[in-house]
Amino acid sequence: MKLRLFAWPVFLLAYTVFAALPRPYNVRMDAVNTRYIMKWDWNHSMANHNITFTAQYTFSHKQSDGRSYTGMCIRITEARCDFSRELNFYMGSYILRVRAEGRGQMSDWYMLKFVPDEHADLGPPSHVAFDPGDTMLTVSFREPMTEQNTPMRSVLDMSFSLQYWEKHSPSKKQEKVFDSTEGTLFPLKPWTEYCLQVNAFNKLYNKTSPYTQQQCVRTLGYPPVWKVLLPLLGCVALMTTVPVYRCHKKRKSIVSKHTFPSSILHNTQDTISLLLLPREESCVATVVVAVQVEQTSQGQQQQVKGQGDVEAEQDSGSSSIQRGQGSSSQDSGIYSGEDSGKKSAGSTTTSQPKETH
Repeated sequence: MKLRLFAWPVFLLAYTVFAALPRPYNVRMDAVNTRYIMKWDWNHSMANHNITFTAQYTFSHKQSDGRSYTGMCIRITEARCDFSRELNFYMGSYILRVRAEGRGQMSDWYMLKFVPDEHADLGPPSHVAFDPGDTMLTVSFREPMTEQNTPMRSVLDMSFSLQYWEKHSPSKKQEKVFDSTEGTLFPLKPWTEYCLQVNAFNKLYNKTSPYTQQQCVRTLGYPPVWKVLLPLLGCVALMTTVPVYRCHKKRKSIVSKHTFPSSILHNTQDTISLLLLPREESCVATVVVAVQVEQTSQGQQQQVKGQGDVEAEQDSGSSSIQRGQGSSSQDSGIYSGEDSGKKSAGSTTTSQPKETH
């Protein structure tokens, strides 16, 4: 009987130990400037009922006294607790703890030490503005702020680093350090676009904020001459290339569609190939081809005329020969008549008898 009474408390103790809730895990701080948020993870498969969490804090030198803890988040369902309004000493050292609770059961506390000036990150500046000049650029910005919307330099000394570079040369970055939230960059190139980014840092605690988002601005003044001439030359080249290309296509189509005599193609083979040259040379080559074609055609016409003249001379010669033959025959008739007349007259005269007295 006594053994049974002794075994019952042992059973209850074992049941309580094995049935106790596991504590949260992966507890961490999301701390930037003076924003301190404690986060943790919880495996909801470990319990078949709703679980809540309780988070507390105290100064590290009072952690041995359990009654010194101050409850910050009591029976919350979210796995996070914001300590920003309670941890007011940036140089202070705190102990934070969190546990899980549900149906009269509680897990063990998870303890975490937190020192803001060592563990909190530094945020970047904001509201970057520019005032450009001809060869200078004035940059102003807003330093990181606390959760109470006061400058971070009220709790931590800091300086600012400004990186700047020409937009088309991002590898050639330059850097200037300022102790205030406004600085001037000079000498710069006029009418040139510069890009900038700024961050905050503290050497004592080795804190460096991320850089602000890259922003670009153009200085004033007049652009260099080459920046004006280059686009102009590009436009002229474009306006010249299109007509030359069209002229080239037109000349090529003419050469491919029209056939020339073999004599012209043989003599002008090299000249026709000059049509593929740029505009000025192709036009000269076209004139040369035209002149040669014209000369060749004139030569052919002269040759044809020469052949016609020869044929005409041949025709006239044959006709003259025929006329000569006819005239000779006519002349022979006339002469024969006269001779016959003379002979007949002679004969009559001889035939008359002489008168005798």
